[in-house]
Amino acid sequence: MDGSPTDRVAAAVRARIDTGDLGPGDRAPSVRELVADHGVAMSTAARALGRLREEGLLRTTPRVGSVVAGRSEPPASDRPPDAAGLVRTAIGIADDEGLAALSMRRLAGAFGVPTMSLYRLVRSRDELLLAMIEAVFAELVLPPAGGSWRDRVEGAAHAQWRVHRRHPWLARVLSLSRPQALPSLLRFADFELAALEEVVADPVERFDVHLALTAFVRGMALTLAAEQEAQADTGVDADTWSAHDPGLRAALHRHGGPALRRVGDYPYDLQRVLDTGIARFLDGIS
Repeated sequence: MDGSPTDRVAAAVRARIDTGDLGPGDRAPSVRELVADHGVAMSTAARALGRLREEGLLRTTPRVGSVVAGRSEPPASDRPPDAAGLVRTAIGIADDEGLAALSMRRLAGAFGVPTMSLYRLVRSRDELLLAMIEAVFAELVLPPAGGSWRDRVEGAAHAQWRVHRRHPWLARVLSLSRPQALPSLLRFADFELAALEEVVADPVERFDVHLALTAFVRGMALTLAAEQEAQADTGVDADTWSAHDPGLRAALHRHGGPALRRVGDYPYDLQRVLDTGIARFLDGIS
């Protein structure tokens, strides 16, 4: 089949719609499914789905993803989006396909309305991103306030990590140097700082500790997001890659010192690394 990888993936999905294999209302293959089926990059699969949405063959349903559009779709004026629905749909697109796939035009297509009509709900994409951050961080469940300082801080760090795991794009839009003054983020900071008051007397040092721990969890979330993208692009997880990559093994054999050799076959596990890092961080505070 001729054409670019995007053309080929779009044509394959289009053919399934034309033959009736995918009917109106059926869920279309996700980006990750297309990556696995066609051996293309995640960005290629996302562009193919975007093209089919522009052609009117697919539409986006909140919390479901792309579905095959029916011929009897209600007109846009019968189902205008509200602000909450807009944010939920934007989060669903970012969760499934990444922030690169999120645009006001894409959202307008999901609701079947003109792009400019969305600007009565949010003034810009940046404002939409702030609303998305607030919505997903509001999901964060903090530990009981009556526990020990360590239980509260450790519980808050793991709660932050769970939100990042559900929403891999989040780590890329949060900022420590230019923090977003959102209610849910301020609530999280106040909870952690109140727990740290029991062990760190100096307020500047206390805030330093809070930022350092938050940055560690966010950094691990960035690693997770990058690994998910690499796995989607290659179909190979980190453990498999490190076990079979000849370049890595050759470099370790040639340049690795005795300390590296004593580690042996390292069983990579990002969750274990996170747990170890948080525990050792809190040991240091203790």
